[in-house]
Amino acid sequence: MSEKKPNDKKYNRSSKKEKRNNRKKIFLIIISVILLVAIIGTGIVVGMVAGIIKDAEQIDASNIYDLLDESSFILDSEGQVIEKVQTDQYRAIRDYSQMPDHLINAFIAIEDERFWSHNGLDVKRIFGAAWTNLRTGSRQGASTITQQLAKNLYLTHDQTYTRKIQDMYYAVQLEKQLSKDQILEAYLNTIYLGSGAYGAQAASQVYFSKDVGDLTIAEAALIAGIARNPRRYQPIISIEKHQVDEDRHYVLDDSDAILTIVYNDQFQSRQNLVLRNMKNLGFITEEEYNNALEENIKENLKPNRMVADNLSSYFGDLVREDVVNALINEKGFSRDEATTMLFTGGLRIYSTMDVGIQRILDEEFSKPSNFTDQHGNPLLEVGEDGNYQPQSAMVIMDHSTGEIKGIVGGRGINGRRVYNRALHPRQPGSSIKPLAVYTAAIDQGMTAATVFDDIPVYFDRGDSSRRYPLNFNRSYNGLMTMREAIEQSNNVAAVVAINQLGNNNDSTAFNIMFDYMERMGISTIVRPENPYITPSGRRLMDSTYSTALGGMTHGVSPLEMTAAYSVLANEGVYIDPITFTEIRDRHGNLILENKAAQQRVVSPEAAFIMTDMLRTSVTSGTGRRARIDQYNSQIPVAGKTGTTNSQKDAWFTGYTPYYVAATWIGFDTPDTLPQGSGMSASLWKNVMERVHQNYSPKNFDMPNNIVRANICTKSGKLLTEYCTQDPRGNTAKTELFIRGTQPTEYCDVHVKADIHAPTGKLATEHTPPWEIESRIFIKRPVPYNPADHGGIVPRDYQYELPTKHYDPLEDGMGFPPFLNGSPNGSIDEDMLNDLLDQGYDAEYFDDYMDDMENPQDIIDSVEND
Repeated sequence: MSEKKPNDKKYNRSSKKEKRNNRKKIFLIIISVILLVAIIGTGIVVGMVAGIIKDAEQIDASNIYDLLDESSFILDSEGQVIEKVQTDQYRAIRDYSQMPDHLINAFIAIEDERFWSHNGLDVKRIFGAAWTNLRTGSRQGASTITQQLAKNLYLTHDQTYTRKIQDMYYAVQLEKQLSKDQILEAYLNTIYLGSGAYGAQAASQVYFSKDVGDLTIAEAALIAGIARNPRRYQPIISIEKHQVDEDRHYVLDDSDAILTIVYNDQFQSRQNLVLRNMKNLGFITEEEYNNALEENIKENLKPNRMVADNLSSYFGDLVREDVVNALINEKGFSRDEATTMLFTGGLRIYSTMDVGIQRILDEEFSKPSNFTDQHGNPLLEVGEDGNYQPQSAMVIMDHSTGEIKGIVGGRGINGRRVYNRALHPRQPGSSIKPLAVYTAAIDQGMTAATVFDDIPVYFDRGDSSRRYPLNFNRSYNGLMTMREAIEQSNNVAAVVAINQLGNNNDSTAFNIMFDYMERMGISTIVRPENPYITPSGRRLMDSTYSTALGGMTHGVSPLEMTAAYSVLANEGVYIDPITFTEIRDRHGNLILENKAAQQRVVSPEAAFIMTDMLRTSVTSGTGRRARIDQYNSQIPVAGKTGTTNSQKDAWFTGYTPYYVAATWIGFDTPDTLPQGSGMSASLWKNVMERVHQNYSPKNFDMPNNIVRANICTKSGKLLTEYCTQDPRGNTAKTELFIRGTQPTEYCDVHVKADIHAPTGKLATEHTPPWEIESRIFIKRPVPYNPADHGGIVPRDYQYELPTKHYDPLEDGMGFPPFLNGSPNGSIDEDMLNDLLDQGYDAEYFDDYMDDMENPQDIIDSVEND
């Protein structure tokens, strides 16, 4: 029998208790460690948060709109938007009062339903999002509208805890400084909503081409739904044309040369969620909810590229450059500052564009019928850059204000319009003559009646034996007035005129040309003191007589040509061409007023004389194709054609009492055109005829100091009876003069002389009276001898007063007509009586008959003479 151990049970109880105590200690230690870690961790987190907050920059919400980039707009002359200043972003700011309630409620319903009650942080949403993310592994956001605004204003979009802590801190600060309405206004003007649109107004314009106040509930819900994921939920996307698949894509806009806008239906589920939340929160009724679901958004979409339909971007490009320069020159900005203000300052730039005129320009430049060869075949050659050749440019300006009303820098252009031909110089040809020569001539005392002798001249400074210049038809007309020289685009007269102005001194003549051209706004003149050095080392300059004919180192741009001719249209005053009149900020405050600078170049009288000569150049000269009415009388056109050597550039620059315009046609890489300036004149006419369609007839205003005088066009002097008897017809003309410059002397070019009719020689006392005729001739002030010029004779040389006299030994003695052709013939008594009635002396005939019987007597008499 074994013994009992009374202490075993007690021992077991003690052992179990010890184990429990140990476990408790371990648990307490673990809890203590956890608490300690938590405390330390909390301290670290609090310290980190405190550090992040401490490092965060302080904010001042009073200047909130200074932090926003707002798109600038170019408006036309009537104040209508024609173009957004193109950037990747588009923002248009609207006040809270302009936002419709259903748009505000749509954003609150989907982004922050407790917006009106929280202090910037939605604690309930934060914990709910955290639990959902922990449970599902998703990344549901919990940012309030205020937090999103803080991020948009002050922070980057980096997904870091630091940024998250900062936007929470800034959200609380914003709630302290701004009212809820102010926060919503700022948020709705800053949130990115896809397709480059920042803010609800921008999105409304980009997607629906309407103001935010006109959005329907369905449209507002669509826009609010985009905020979560703009790239996914935007209702339109732009793709390159070659990517368009008719089976997959619904095309909304195909007007761009490169990109096509197509419909994107991925927004629908998000839009429906917004509408459902709006209904559940009581923002819309059941009926409004159902109607919104049934609304056809696809039909509502009207994508807006923020450029007026079918309007040339050439004008907008020029406006932007002019605005930047004005901010630099007038406001003292740096170029970077000026550019930033242009693109992000929310400017309203009031341009000078007349949309109607610009549309006419764009339409006419798109017509192949305006660019044809001499047979009427369209010129549609495609160059290496994919653009049509030849190219063209045109500028239309109001010459009384300097406001550019329309501009086009090319035709048939694919892609972005980078190269504006209206701003780049080309050789102007004869269109430069009124500027470089004739305006100076009139201003310095010559008149429209000043006569030049169009004969071979030798102004080639490198070869004095070479005839230069030649006329375009290689012939010479002889004596002609300045008016006729302009009408016929005569080269000789232009060079002779400027040479005479310089008193036959080349340097003086060239400086006169340069001075007048520069005063008329031409900036591309190359003076000898600052020559242009070519890559090969050649020194080029415009100090040659070819400048008077339009052969320049660089040439003249259509814009500068337009402005230069405006001097003549604007009564002698040059006015800087401008593309905008004022710049205002988004609140309508004036930033800069752009007034065109003016300076007088010539007197109103000189400008009018030039205008009248250029008018007849269109009425009956080389510019006939530019007339916009049959007789150039209702709305007269004054202008000048220009064609360069080898027909590489074709110009017409002209003006009416309303507008001035220059047209150029040529290849980008100079080459021979199939037509000359007539093509440019026709294009000018086709454009300007439409521009003036609704304008009343009007003539150019004639100054009081203009007088008229009847003159002879061969001498430029007052008429004599001989001027009306010119064998070519009456050379009398009523001409205009500046008072004091009208002629006082009488014509001495027309003379009357007796000639021996059969030979055309001057008659002498020995010339048979029945072979004498009295005729009217011209007698040049400076005699012309064809032998000195290779036998070349001008067209009027046949009317020159003969220099040779009748010689009976060479020219014969002839028979009196009453002898019927023979000295032995019977006498025609009737004819003899007629001769006696005409004043012939009967005694003379008796003596003549005696001489006929003894012809040696008359021969001896002539030899003695």
